Amino acid sequence: MSVIETQLRPQSNNSLNNEVPISSPFHPLRSAAKVTAKKSFSVLKNTAGKANPFDKPVNKADTADTGTESLKLGYRVTKKTYQAGKKTVRGVKVLYKAPVKTARIAVGTVKLAGSLVVHTAAVLLNPIFWIFLVVLLVVAVFIIPVVLILAGGAGGGSTTNKAYGTAAGVNKDITTAFPEAEEFYKIAAENKQNAFNSMIDSLYYSTDDLSHSNLVYMKCSHDGSEYQTSMATDNRKQQLKDKFSNSLSKAEAIALVYVYLEKQKNDENSTSAQIYEVEFTQQSFDDLLNKMVSWTETTYANQECPQHNCTVHKEEVHNPDWDTAKYNCDTSVNAFYEWRDVIQPLIEHNMHIPNGAAQSQDWDANIGWRIDNWNLVYSSLMGNAYTSNYGYDCLADLDRISDYYIDILNKTPENNVIETVTCDRVHDLHSIGLDIISKDSIMDSWGFDDNYKQWVELTYQGFLNNPNIQD
Repeated sequence: MSVIETQLRPQSNNSLNNEVPISSPFHPLRSAAKVTAKKSFSVLKNTAGKANPFDKPVNKADTADTGTESLKLGYRVTKKTYQAGKKTVRGVKVLYKAPVKTARIAVGTVKLAGSLVVHTAAVLLNPIFWIFLVVLLVVAVFIIPVVLILAGGAGGGSTTNKAYGTAAGVNKDITTAFPEAEEFYKIAAENKQNAFNSMIDSLYYSTDDLSHSNLVYMKCSHDGSEYQTSMATDNRKQQLKDKFSNSLSKAEAIALVYVYLEKQKNDENSTSAQIYEVEFTQQSFDDLLNKMVSWTETTYANQECPQHNCTVHKEEVHNPDWDTAKYNCDTSVNAFYEWRDVIQPLIEHNMHIPNGAAQSQDWDANIGWRIDNWNLVYSSLMGNAYTSNYGYDCLADLDRISDYYIDILNKTPENNVIETVTCDRVHDLHSIGLDIISKDSIMDSWGFDDNYKQWVELTYQGFLNNPNIQD
């Protein structure tokens, strides 16, 4: 037995405990713990190896694109690299007497590399990672253009931001250019209004010629309001003209035209959102109004008016009341003349015959039968005749009655005029469509992207916040 063996052999528990310090690697308690730890690590290692699905041979014949075989390959390559690193570290320790701490760092690096591969694979397989990536991409797409404009690019800083917000591209001071632009906008709006009014006023209407007067219908697409078909009266024309309106304030219109001019310059120079020198013109505001307000007019011929009463047809027909009046007039006049010219003179002559017998004989021969005949013909209209006062009293009544029937005849038309109210369907119907679009629609029609739309808003806010500008 060697000296080392003799020195290390334990004599008794007490002696060992007394002779070998607990900090020594040969202390019985430390040795037992070390053996237990090594066995536990071995079991863990074997279990992990069996449970790890990536620590298996790569199936090269599998064509399914699940990513599993790629992860297996990455894991096995990393594992080999790690094992090779361990061998290299051991070699370094032997050959170069490298400190234990340095060797442990090398081993730790290899372990870290393997851990990163496994964790990276786990992250890539996690759907939450891809959702986060998509959200990040969307935010970048919408936020970056705004940031570029607000910041004026990486090199522009606050100076570029101020230039966007103050319409710096206008060829003169904005406090001078803004009133000029206001006047351009006012003129353009008035010209557009006058053109619309002229179209409405051209519709034909006459109270003396309703059957040929125009009909009008109008619908406004911007708010859905409708004016149903009616005669183009002065009142209806005014209602239609009042519907014309500008959807933009002066500051909004001027900001929009300014960026429109800048975009034209950028398009000419194949750039985007760069500030060029521009000038407000009447034409630029005319373009704005032409884009903002438009209308269509379609004419339909031979239409019927809604009330069907624009035309009055007059037709004369014989009046039956005139026949009655004419008969009564003629009969009364004949009765008067027959009494006045024939019977009354005979009565007066008979009254002057002195001989009673002769008087009676004359009455029977010349007067009595005539009175009977007169009553038979005229009494139903004129009443029975009487002979008092030599027949003059009856003659006076007949005169009055005949005058009455003459007056009725004079007041009775021979023909009646019958009026028929209708529509002859000869109207022209003017169907008008009025369209007044919003600022966003104008920008879309001019091809503004998000950068130019944001530019418009910056310019508009700059106008509102400028104390030297009155909108």
